[in-house]
Amino acid sequence: MTINNNKAFRVLIYPLVWMKRLITRNLSRYYPKSFTKYAYKKYIGDKLDIDNPKNLYEKINFIRFYGDTALWSDLTDKYKVRDYVSKCGYANILNELYGHYYKVSDIDFSELPEKFVLKTNNACETNLVVKDKNTINYDEIRKKLDKWLKDDYGRRSGQPHYSKIEPCIIAERYIENDNMSSTSLIDYKFYCFHGKVHYIFVYSDRILNTHKVKKMIYTREWEKLIHKMDPIHDFIEYEVRPESLQYMIEIAEKLSEPFQFVRVDLYEVGAKPIFGEMTFTPGYDSGANKSFFLEMGSLINI
Repeated sequence: MTINNNKAFRVLIYPLVWMKRLITRNLSRYYPKSFTKYAYKKYIGDKLDIDNPKNLYEKINFIRFYGDTALWSDLTDKYKVRDYVSKCGYANILNELYGHYYKVSDIDFSELPEKFVLKTNNACETNLVVKDKNTINYDEIRKKLDKWLKDDYGRRSGQPHYSKIEPCIIAERYIENDNMSSTSLIDYKFYCFHGKVHYIFVYSDRILNTHKVKKMIYTREWEKLIHKMDPIHDFIEYEVRPESLQYMIEIAEKLSEPFQFVRVDLYEVGAKPIFGEMTFTPGYDSGANKSFFLEMGSLINI
């Protein structure tokens, strides 16, 4: 009886789940502003007021829908942004590039070293880390990459500037983590307002292709701001100041100079910065609490 009841429940609930997914997909594709409000309500629990913005996300989305976003697509593009970083004078912080490919069939694995990373240029959570290419399943990798290339992340996430990026695959050097206080590369996310770094969000112990990380927020002077954190997150317990912090701040401020807000992501290996990406629309799970959203919003002039 229980089995039959469970089966009947699944039969009844499946059309509702399917209908919800269909509505969500259509919202993100055709009504990105409505989808953005829906997603904010879902994850944060509050109403997102884009037309009378006050907090960080309201102002970011105001710029996104009403402001100048002409450069967003090129600088969000993980391949094209390399040119911008070079033009700003920081070619030395770019990770070594082995190749970029617009079709999976263009990848010649025999030309790649034993260790490397493959990722798409137009999405998040699309990274393949290969530590020994002699042990990988090439067919599975090709299928996964092909699926990622065909996925319109911008449409799916309600962020049209991602959809304007021509999808490609990037092959880069595998960066060895030399910081034993973290199980993964430590990600230093510089929150830049009108070309000035105000806060540094630090992520460590990341599980690959997920948002499962430990987090902490620091000032530019490397003062811990644990009171700005949402307690639902796992906190970083150590306070290892990166050796190249001042240089990373210089880099982030130069790259962010033309913009009202952008997040510049950097790594540090061997006491030297390595460029990660630039993000104009950071996710809602940054680690900050709601009052800090408001405080950061006050730093953006629109």
